[in-house]
Amino acid sequence: MEDSWPTWLKVMENGTVGEARTRSFLIDRFWVLERSVDTDGADFLIQRRTTTQRFTDKVPPRVGVIQAKYLQDRRTTHHIPKSYVVDARGTPLEGFFALLHVGKEDDGEMYLLSARQIADTLSLSASHSPESYVVGTAALQESYRVKSRKLALDQIEHSLKSQTYYQSAAFLDQLNIPYRRFSEDDIDFSWTLPLPNPVGEIPKMFVEQKEGLRKIVFEMEEVLAAIDAVLVEKDPRRALELMDNLRYHIDGYGKITFGGRSDFHWGDFPDALDTHDRWRKGLQAESLLEPYISMGEKLQEALLSHTTDHPLTDKGDFLQASLEYDPSTLTVSNLSVSSGKPSERESPIKTLGHVRMASTLDDWAPRKMKPMDYTIENVWWNIMRNVIEERYPDPNFD
Repeated sequence: MEDSWPTWLKVMENGTVGEARTRSFLIDRFWVLERSVDTDGADFLIQRRTTTQRFTDKVPPRVGVIQAKYLQDRRTTHHIPKSYVVDARGTPLEGFFALLHVGKEDDGEMYLLSARQIADTLSLSASHSPESYVVGTAALQESYRVKSRKLALDQIEHSLKSQTYYQSAAFLDQLNIPYRRFSEDDIDFSWTLPLPNPVGEIPKMFVEQKEGLRKIVFEMEEVLAAIDAVLVEKDPRRALELMDNLRYHIDGYGKITFGGRSDFHWGDFPDALDTHDRWRKGLQAESLLEPYISMGEKLQEALLSHTTDHPLTDKGDFLQASLEYDPSTLTVSNLSVSSGKPSERESPIKTLGHVRMASTLDDWAPRKMKPMDYTIENVWWNIMRNVIEERYPDPNFD
């Protein structure tokens, strides 16, 4: 019946379906705003749910831009103007996403592409006015398909968090050396996926490396300020006095150097990135990223639930979890958590499909972290690392 519909009716129907599906997807996490006119590709404007920021504030809340497209089948083609996706310098715009809907009813699928993914993946059509990215089969890659609504919403929310920091520091960019604010949120979403890296937590390590560079920037600023004060001084004797401000920055050879003790190779950070990439790409290639993350969430929930009902009270008390799963699908078949005194602790198991590991309560814990939370994290980390290392062993080790 629909095949006999006129083209204009199909277009209206498809647009309505795409926007309705998009709204139902976004409303679970964001406040969804609509424009009466579609400009800048904004079918929807989204805002993180917060009551601490208002649009009348000096720094208003950041909003995301979502453009919805409905593809009747995989032969359907749409266009997204280049100006929606990148700025005048060609930099992808943080906060812009295309949400593509394909198929009907039980066959319906969603694909989510960020501005960067659009710019990196889709081809430009110069013949289309204005110049636009072609949204067709290239956009329907398996890696962009929404298999976990939560993970897709996390990706969008993470982008908005990053946007907020960029805007808050923007006015300082007018200085000779801009002051850069950054946090663990200022990192591409793929690096925030909860993979138990044996080297360290990548967002935290990234911030630490940036802080090391920022200290050098601060030192450079002190030197520039001291030199500038001399350059504008008209009294030669006063200028000599001002030169004393540089003596703390002059080394034994009479030169000014910066970052002499810094590690510009960033230590073992590259190893952390390589491990994370190897695991993430392996999981994605086998469509196991979402099941693995779901497994981690179930384990985390079980550990928190158990310790809420049975808190560890004495130093040496153990917390133990046993996880059985299907190695081919990473589907959890059995999960149990126990705790008690050292004599009650069972021996560990580290086999493909079954992991049982424990950790003991200790007085020591990282700064700003409670010993109980640290114990929970250790159990989670050890089990999830064992699961992923069994599947993707380090190629540098036999």
